[in-house]
Formats: sequence, C-alpha cells, structure tokens
Amino acid sequence: MIAKKAVVSKTPFRLTFAGGGTDLPGYYRSHGPGACVAGAMDKGIYVMVVQNFNEDEIRVSYRVTEDAKRSIDEIEHASIRESMRLVGIRSGVQVITATQMPSRGTGIGSSSSCTVGALNALHSWKGDRTGPRQLAREAVRIEREVLQEAGGIQDQYVAAYGGLNLIKVDPDGTVSVQSLNTDHEGLEDLNRHLMLFFTGIERRSAEIHTDQLGQIESHLDEYDRMRTLAIETARALEKLDYPEIGRLMDENWQLKKRLSNGISTPMIDQAHELAQRHGALGGKLLGAGGGGFLFFLVPPDRQGDVKKALESLGLTRKSVRLDIEGSKIVHEE
Repeated sequence: MIAKKAVVSKTPFRLTFAGGGTDLPGYYRSHGPGACVAGAMDKGIYVMVVQNFNEDEIRVSYRVTEDAKRSIDEIEHASIRESMRLVGIRSGVQVITATQMPSRGTGIGSSSSCTVGALNALHSWKGDRTGPRQLAREAVRIEREVLQEAGGIQDQYVAAYGGLNLIKVDPDGTVSVQSLNTDHEGLEDLNRHLMLFFTGIERRSAEIHTDQLGQIESHLDEYDRMRTLAIETARALEKLDYPEIGRLMDENWQLKKRLSNGISTPMIDQAHELAQRHGALGGKLLGAGGGGFLFFLVPPDRQGDVKKALESLGLTRKSVRLDIEGSKIVHEE
C-alpha cells in the first residue's frame, strides 16, 4: 500500500424533486422499477484522512473524538468503521469530518454523503482509483447490507455522481443514472428559483423508513404515482417549465404524506401552505419526514415574501444551488 500523508474529499448533500420512496427495496424489488429525480447541492461534507502519528492507532473525529483506538472494531462511527474495513485500512489513520449544513436527521442524505466521502478519501489515501459507480455501490453495500439500515439508494448515487439526475432502480437492484439535459444557462435560471428552509427539527430517518417499509403494500397506488411523477418532473425540468415542476412537487408531497404517520406535522403543513400563499409554485419536505428542510420552487420576484412569511414561523433560510460535481478529492499530498 502506498499511502499519502493527507487526503480531503468533498461530497454533496441531496435535493429530491420527486419520486423519493420508490427507491426503497420494499417497493422496487417487488413493484419496480423505482424512479426519482434528485440533484446534488453545493453544500456537503468534507472528510479528511491523515496519516496518524502512531501507526498502531486510529483516531476518528466528528461531533465527538474517538481517540487511540487499537482496532477498527472499537470505532463507534459505523459508516467510517465499515468504510475502513471495506477499503482494507486497519490502523495508522485519523479520519475527520466537517459539514456545511445541519445534517443530523435533516433529510438531505447526509449519512450517505458521509459514507461516500469517507470511501473516496480512504481509497485515495491508499492509492486506489475509484469512480462514482463504485463509490455509490460500496456505500449502498455498507449502509443497506452490512449495517442493515433502512432506506433507499438515491442518496448514495447523488452523492457520488453529483448533477441533476433521473435515477432508476430495477427489481434486481440495477441502478441507472440519467443526467437531465439542462445547459449552464438553464441550470443558473433553475438555481434562482430554489429556496431551502430549515425547520430546526432533527429526527432519525431510519425510524420513519422502517414504519414506511411496513406499509408499502397498502400504498401501492401512491408509490406507482410518485414513480410516474419522477418521469414527468424530469421532462418538466429539462423544459424549465416552472409552474409544472412546482405542481408536480406539490402532488408528490401530498402523496408522500399518506405513506406513514409522522411524515408531516401541523407546523410543516402550515409552512407549506404559507409559502404557497406568498408565491411558491410548489414545494415539499426533504427526506423521510418529520423535520429537516423544506424545499420550494419560487419565482425570484416572490422570494422576499416567502422568506418573510416562513421566518415568521421560526424557519431559517439556507442558500442552496445545484452542483454538477459529485464526490471529489479537493486536496492530497
């Protein structure tokens, strides 16, 4: 192994326009394909891998610091532990993470971005060459097979590939990533219509996904329609048909609320209604539900009104743009 001294990866978080939930194995394996439209945002997570001063020890830093670990089995951060195991690094490293957004249970795919970013940095530190498909597949394997965490596959593929994509997953698990045909000028115009608001509520998405998985068979009409909405949203995005994109996002949100208890709350419903009353063309809550970020499509000349209305409820606007780049190495030595 030819290890580097230090490597830093940057991996984006995720914005979903439509179809989220159809990428759950409980749906696509029996009723697939699943389909969703999702994009990478310009905010994400940095993962640094540095040669440790003691070659027999491991140090992992995130919200806390796990120091002087003699074995990867002692590491409490599950995705970093299993990423190290998969890549074949057993000791002699420090792994440090830093995020650009509130990311604990906020619906932006942060845990999968962390896994993809850790894999990318660890592979690079070891001297391996990797591409986005390998990183996404390895992250899915770690989260869904090794750790048995409930959830879908879109987060890992958005984190690895970046861009704005229609992601499909067949019943056998084959994933296709179709980049939407939007030129630079069109993407910039789309970015001017995006608004993101933090509810201040963090929750465990795995609990909602577990509840959701148990009710898929009784909500097949909703899932089938959300899959169709993803296809329609992809077409509308390529045309930059903003009223249609907003309408489809809204329909997707109304369907998603039926899937499980806890996906929405009175405050979230109030914020969604208030945003539309002040000019939003459509919007939805990101992720599994219960809190996190509200995502809206708003004409630029109405964004001041929407911002003022939602701030009156205690929500905080966070700037957001779509990013064409997926997980990448931003420093190595």
